[in-house]
This record gives sequence, structure tokens and C-alpha cells, in this order.
Amino acid sequence: MADLDEAINADRQAVETTPSDHPNHAAMLSNLGNALRIRFETSGAVADLDAAIDAGCQAVETTPSDHPDRAMSLSNLGNALRTRFETSGAVADLDEAINAARQAVETTPSDHPDRAAMLSTLGLALRTRFRRSGAVADLDAAIDAARQAVETTPTDHPNHAAMLSTLGNALRTRFRRSGAVADLDAAIDAGRQAVETTPTDHPDRAMSLSNLGNALRIRFETSGAVADLDEAINAARQAVETTPSDHPDRAAMLSNLGLALQTQFERSGAVADLDATVQALVMASEVGSAAPSVRVWAGRAAGGLLASSAPGRAAGLLEGAVRLLPELAPRGLDRPDQQELLGRLAGLAGDAAALVLADLSAPVDERAGRALGLLESGRALLLAQVMVMRGDLTDLRASHPDLAKRFTELRDLLDQPPPSSIGFTRAEAGSAPVQDRKARDRRRVAAELGVLLEQIRRLEGFASFALPPTAEDLRGQAGPGPVVTFNVNDYRSDAVLLTEQGVTAVSLPDLTPSLVVANINAFHQALADSVDLDPDADRGAAQQRVREILAWLWDTAVGPVLDALGYSESPADGQEWPHVWWASGGLLSLLPLHAAGHHTSHHDPRYRSRTALDRVVSSYTPTIGALGYARQHTAASPAQAQTLIVAMPTTPGQSPLSEVAREATQLQARLPHPILLTEPDAETGSAGTGDQIPTRTAVFAHLAEVTIAHFACHGSSHPTDPSQSLLLLHDWQQDPLTVASLAPVNLDHARLAYLSACSTTLTRSQQLLDESIHLTAAFQLAGFPHVIGTLWEINDTYAADIANSFYARLTDGEKHVDTSRAAHALHDTIRSLRDQLPLTPSLWAAHLHAGA
Repeated sequence: MADLDEAINADRQAVETTPSDHPNHAAMLSNLGNALRIRFETSGAVADLDAAIDAGCQAVETTPSDHPDRAMSLSNLGNALRTRFETSGAVADLDEAINAARQAVETTPSDHPDRAAMLSTLGLALRTRFRRSGAVADLDAAIDAARQAVETTPTDHPNHAAMLSTLGNALRTRFRRSGAVADLDAAIDAGRQAVETTPTDHPDRAMSLSNLGNALRIRFETSGAVADLDEAINAARQAVETTPSDHPDRAAMLSNLGLALQTQFERSGAVADLDATVQALVMASEVGSAAPSVRVWAGRAAGGLLASSAPGRAAGLLEGAVRLLPELAPRGLDRPDQQELLGRLAGLAGDAAALVLADLSAPVDERAGRALGLLESGRALLLAQVMVMRGDLTDLRASHPDLAKRFTELRDLLDQPPPSSIGFTRAEAGSAPVQDRKARDRRRVAAELGVLLEQIRRLEGFASFALPPTAEDLRGQAGPGPVVTFNVNDYRSDAVLLTEQGVTAVSLPDLTPSLVVANINAFHQALADSVDLDPDADRGAAQQRVREILAWLWDTAVGPVLDALGYSESPADGQEWPHVWWASGGLLSLLPLHAAGHHTSHHDPRYRSRTALDRVVSSYTPTIGALGYARQHTAASPAQAQTLIVAMPTTPGQSPLSEVAREATQLQARLPHPILLTEPDAETGSAGTGDQIPTRTAVFAHLAEVTIAHFACHGSSHPTDPSQSLLLLHDWQQDPLTVASLAPVNLDHARLAYLSACSTTLTRSQQLLDESIHLTAAFQLAGFPHVIGTLWEINDTYAADIANSFYARLTDGEKHVDTSRAAHALHDTIRSLRDQLPLTPSLWAAHLHAGA
């Protein structure tokens, strides 16, 4: 390491003392970048890697496109960018790495001695992208590039072994996809050659051993040859033993050893093998310099192995993994990258909470409180990242206005959409100077914000500034009513209840994940069948199936919880209704907890006491912290209420909504100071006198000034990327109003958003259910403490009636609106419609209230 530190100092001095227009300046920058990347790979210091990429970008930008050194600078930059992707998960880095590596290869003569190294760099980046995207063309191209690199490099060349290892990894990856045994055998041959031709004291030998061990383990799983497994364990163990304890790669090598030992345990059943497996995985999770994704995976794997025999220890391991989740998806990453990384670890917080509750050695209250803390800190992380940054700045502005101003600037920069690429080509450099690019770099902004937060928290009275809510903060949210957090899990299912008295848990043994999934599928199929236009469709049977699932939801989840809370019957006439907040989380977010119950046409009061609608007023919140955030926005009331009504009776490319015009007219007459944005008449092209066209830009321009925003339009929940779920306005095909587009919006006067559109509270990506990424949550994040949303497609006519009835209960004859009663107004509206149409719950159960 002393040699490496001295090398970096020498390279840095060379760069600093050489004029920027000197012919050798770019090459010196590239050398500095390489040295910094190597130090990162040895120490895990992210600042070194960022500095390496900066140096590499400058080297490329300042080298003429026809200069012979430019190809190597591009290849070096590609290496650094790929390394950063593997550390942070930013796919833009990986795409830029491949572009750089490909340019390097294409601009290097086929007989150039450096071309083989450039081919190997390209192959490594392409294989990495295949593992992220699954694009087979990338994997085949990776193997071709890696094979060319090996074939054109002399066997005694210092880089030959590393190229063999790269080829072996790519072949092993293709075997896992295609099952072609020839690829696996070739991978092992390449891996063995790599190990045999690498000196025993070479720093690359450990990784070659670990890669070989992986391939041998996989062949054992295919062929059952015990010799392969023994050799795999031996190779993996050697890799670990020859890697320094603080080296970032040691975690991956320990994980690979753990996989090999686990395979042996599954074959032998020996407790010693299990113990050795867990020990390796635990050690991997504790390597502080390793990428958070590797550490989280190792901790979760170790906890899973101990779950049945030692739930207490397993819970501790999973708890450690949950605490690392914020590092896995920092704010400096683009939103899609954050979602990808968190989606891979879906359910981790639920597993940890379930195992905490299963550990009978701890007191009941302690277990419940700890489980709630895990569910709070491991769910809705992307929402929480923004919410904690949008707290009250009054005290900071009064005491330290300069810090408050800079904090706001950096926070708002991170809320903006990120740049699409690094832009290292000379043409881009001409229009976007390096310093300008740095100013837009999300990582730099996030790093500067982190330093600023540390500075603020050192000030007297600001130690908890922009930190997640404490346990005491969470308990304070139970004053207006209990908060119920559900956890449906393979280990066990529970509801964790937060009341003014403390935290308790209710076991829900019949609420198994498989049964919940089956009922969710049946429920949504029944909803679709209930609106089937086929004259032979049995819509009555579909509604009956909906009612049966609502009854099941009551019996297994909602009923036991309300009984435990003491809400066993309907409140007496004139008595204030109790209010319950549901933090459904995960699978249950796809079902209407507020509508659970035995809904029949029978008028016997005993039947009506077995429904949530007849016992409590219901609201939803992603987490208790999100509920506290919503309540922060109810403190100050605007001097004069204004209403924005967005009406789309017709929508480009969509079916018309015949009742939207009636809905808008009714609300104009009922709500204070209405501003109407409505779609132009299809025949005349006119939106009406004084009316504006409802584009996203127009809507955003008005949101900052209104108290109530009502949208009557189509809504769509994206099947794979919930951040792209949208309200369909006039320009939805060009400039859509999506969840992601609402991220920068931060409103001061907003009080109520009513989304009279389909599926605005639905997240269809199962991997991201815990994140609560949908339009309802997005409007809450934007500053609306009360949001009315929907869980599925709604009926146009009844949607207009529900909206009119809701606002009738919320306003008086003078058009004064009491938004604090939003949950009660919706409850009364839905309960009244349920009484009229008890056998058709699909028409009234979709609407819900979220927030304060």
C-alpha cells in the first residue's frame, strides 16, 4: 500500500505541474485515474473511485479523437466506470463504460499489443450488463471479446491469467442461462489455467481462485461429482485466506466460500458444515469496506439458514442487513437504479420483523417494538429519503440562514431528474464543461449534502436535524388513533399495533403468503369479471367472489386486529367514530382493508358489526414516519382556499369518460374559488370560455397556489416501473404527469388531493410493494396531507357521485372546506353507498383515504 500511495502522490504531482495543454497531460491524468481505481479496489474508499473517473473523463476529453493514446484512456475510463457500477448500481455508469470500452477497441489496430487488454475490459463490462439486463446479445459479445483477448495474448504475458479468468466467468454465466455443459467445462479449464499461471503472491490470484471455485461448485450441482465440490471448497478457502481482512473483495470471496460450504451441508447434513457456512457468510457481512449489496446479501443468507434453529440470532443478522438498506440505495443514485437494487431485496424487513417476533426468549413488548422499528426502517425507503429532507426549516433559517439556503439548494438539486449520462466525448465537452458537469453530478451533490448535514448536526439544538423519526416520535403519532402495521411472511404473519399505550403484536396464523397471493389473484380476477361486457358473463357470481374475499380478509386480518384494539361494535349514535390508520405494506396493499367484512343484504345489525366500515374510520399510510410527515403539513391553513379541478371527459388515445363533465360542474358549484382545466371539445377544439387545457405544465403551475386539487381523468398503474404510473392529461403521450415527475414538487399550501381516476394507489410490481410507489403516495410526498385514491378501475358514474357526496360532507353553505374531516367524509360516503349497494362492493370499495 505504501507503494500505491506513493504512486498516486507522484501521479498527482505530475498532473498538477504540467500545463493542461501539454501533449502528455492527458496521459498523466489517465495514469492517475488508474492508480486511484486500484487503491479503491484495495481499500473501498469511494472518493478514490470518483476521483479516478474524473481524471479519466478529463483525460479523454482533452485528447484529440485521432490521437493514439485516446483508446487506452477510453479503456481505462471504462474500467473505472464499470467498477463504480458494481459498487453503486448506477446503470448509467455501466452503459458509459461499455461505450468507452467499445470506442477503445474500435479505434485500436487489430495488431496493436494493447488491443487484447481493451477487448478483455469490454468483455467484462458486457457480461456485467447481461447480469443486470438479461440481454443475451451482451453475453455472447462478452464471450467473443474475452476469447479474442485470450487468443491474441501470449501465454507468458502478465495479463494472460486475468483474461482467462474473465473468459471463464463469461462462459460460466452462459452455462447458467443455457445449460450448455461445454461452456461450463471450458469455464473450468480457463479458470484452472488462470490459477496455474498466476504467481502465488500475486494480488489477482485470490479472485481467480474464487472464480474457479464458483464454476466447480456449479458443475457439482449439475453432475454430482464430489471431487468437484471438494476442489471448489479448497479453491474458495485459499481465496479467502490469501485476501487481507479489510480488502473489499474479501466479502465476495467469503460469500462464494459460504455457497460452496452450504452445498456441502445440503449433501452431508453435518452440523459442522452448517456452522462453517454461517461463519463464512457472517464474516462476509462484516467486511466494512465491501459494497453494501454484498454485505446485505450475505447477512440475509446467513439469517435464513439459522431461522428455524436460532431465530434470535437470525433476527440479529437480518436486522444488520436492514440497517444497511439506506446505503444500498443512496439519494445520489437515479430512481430506476434505486428501485432495481431495493427490488432485489424485497421482503427483507418483513423477514427480520417476523424472526424478531418468533424469538420467544425476549419479552413480548420488546419484540413488538423492535419488529415495528424494523418495518419502519426497511419499508418505503425512497419516500423516507425525501420526507426527512423536507422537514420544518424555520429554526435553521432563523439561526443559520446561509446553511438553510445551501441545504435547500442541494436538496432541491437531488429532487430533480438526473442527467442521462456522464458525457465524456469531445463534442459534449465543448458544450458542457467539466465543472458544469460536476455541478449536475448527483453523487457530488449527495456527498456535499452529507457533509453539510454533519455540519448542521454539530450545531447546538440541531443534533437530530433531517434524521428519521425516533421511537418516541413514532409513539406520538398514535394520539389521533392507532396505527396497524401488517407483516405477511413465510416465517409468520402478524399485525403490529401502535397505540398511546405502547406497541403490541397480534399473531395472524391463517394469513399465509400463499393464501394471500391466491386471494389477491382471485380478487382482481373477480373485479375484471364484474365489468365483463359479454352478455353471457355472470357478473353476480363475480361480485359474490369479491364479497367472499372481503369476508376472508376480515376473518384472517382485520377482524382480529379490531377486536384486539377493543373496537368490537359500531359506535352509538352521536358518538365520535374511532379512527385507525392501516400501514398495509407488501401483499396486503393490494386489498381494501377498509372494506373487509361480511357484506350481505341482511339488515340484522349482527351482520353489520362484522365489517370495518361499521366499526372504524379507516385511513392508510405507507409508514408511521410518512403519517408524521403528512401531519406536519396540516399546521398552517392558507388565508383563502382555492381549488384546482382537472377534468378529462375525453383523452387522446383513450375511451371517453361520459360523467366527468358532470363531476366537474358539480364541484365548481360546491368548492371555493375553482380553477378549471378541461380537455377541449372534440368537435370545436374549444375548452370553453376562460378554461385552460390540462397539460402537465399547466397543472404544476397551479398546484403551488391551490388548497384542493381534484383530478377527474384516466389513471394508469405501470406494470413494472411504478414511478412511471400516471394521470392521463391532455399531453400524457408527450409530457406525462407521473409519480417520478411529482418528485421535485414541494408545496406549502396544499391540503387535499382527490384522484378520481383508476388505480392511483396500486403498485403492480411485486418486488416494490414495500416501497409504496404510486400516485397517492406521490401527492402526499408533494405536500398534500390528505389524498383520496383508488385501488382498481372505478365506474365513471359512481365516481362522480362519490366525489359529489364526499365534498357535500366536507363543505358548508358558504363553501368553507374542513379538509381535516376528509377521512370521515369519505367513510360516511362509502358507507352510505355500501348500504344502497351491499352486494356490489366493486363499485364502492376502491376509494380510500391516505395521510393525516
